[in-house]
Amino acid sequence: MGKIVMSDNVQKRRGFIFPPYILLLFPAVSFMLLVYAYPFVSSVLKSFINKEGALSLDNYFKAWDLYLKDILFTFSITVFNTIASGIVAILLAVYFRLHESPISRFLLNLYRLPIFIPFVVVAQMMNSFLAPHGLLNVALAQLRLIDLNNPLQLFNFIGLSFGFIWKLAPFTILIIYGGFQMIDNSYIEAGRSAGAKWFKLITRILIPMNKPSIMVALVLIYSQIVGTFTLPYMLIGGKIPTTITVDIAHRVNYFRDFGVANALGVFSYILVFVTAIYYLKTKVKEVK
Repeated sequence: MGKIVMSDNVQKRRGFIFPPYILLLFPAVSFMLLVYAYPFVSSVLKSFINKEGALSLDNYFKAWDLYLKDILFTFSITVFNTIASGIVAILLAVYFRLHESPISRFLLNLYRLPIFIPFVVVAQMMNSFLAPHGLLNVALAQLRLIDLNNPLQLFNFIGLSFGFIWKLAPFTILIIYGGFQMIDNSYIEAGRSAGAKWFKLITRILIPMNKPSIMVALVLIYSQIVGTFTLPYMLIGGKIPTTITVDIAHRVNYFRDFGVANALGVFSYILVFVTAIYYLKTKVKEVK
C-alpha cells in the first residue's frame, strides 16, 4: 500500500497528469481551429505573398491604392449604422420597458420578425422599396413631395443605411430589452418618486445599469456590418465607393487575385480587432 502511494506522489512530481475533460473539449476546440483559426491565419499569411510567390507588401500597396475609398466607406457605414441602430434600439427598448400595454407587446413581437429574415431577402425587399420607381418614391410622389420623373436616388449610403438599420435594430432591441428587463422596478419607481422625468430615467438609471448589454449588442452588430456581403452587393453593386466585402468578391471572381483579396480581408480584421478584444474581455469577466 505504501509503495502505491509513493508511486502516485512520484508521478505527480515528475510529470503532468492529463486532465480527462480535455477529451470532451477536443471536438469543439478542433472544430474552432479548423473552421475559424486556420482560415484566419492562412488569410493573413497569404496576404504577404505576391504573384511571384515571394514575401512582399505588394498586395497591401495595391489594395491601399485601389480601395482606400472603399475602406473608408466601409468604416463610415459601419460606425454610422452601429450608432444609429443603437439609438433606435435603446429608444424602442425603453418604450417597451416603461410602457406595458397590449400595443407595446404587439409591437415587440412584430419587431422581432426582421431577425429571422436573411440578408438576401432584405436586399431584395430594399431593391423593390428604394428603387427610383419603387414603393417609397411612388408614395412620396402621390403625396406630391417629389417628382416621379426625378425620383430620389437611394442606392447609396442612405439606402444601405436604411437596410442595415431595418435589419439589425430588432436584433439590438432583443439584447438591450433583455437587459432592461433585469432591472428591478424599484429603481424606476424610486426615480419617479424623486421627480425624475423619462429622460433622466433613461440616462441615469436604465442605460447605466444596462451598459454591458448595450455595449455587447453594439459590438455584435458592428462586426456583422463589416462582414455583410449580400446587402451592399445587391443595393450598390459595382458603384464606387462600395464595401470591402464586395471588393473581395470582385478581386476573386474577376481577377483571381487572392493576394489582394486577402489583404482586403486583413483590413476588415483590423476594423473589428478592437471590438473583438472588448467582447472577449467582457465574456471573460462574466465567466469569472
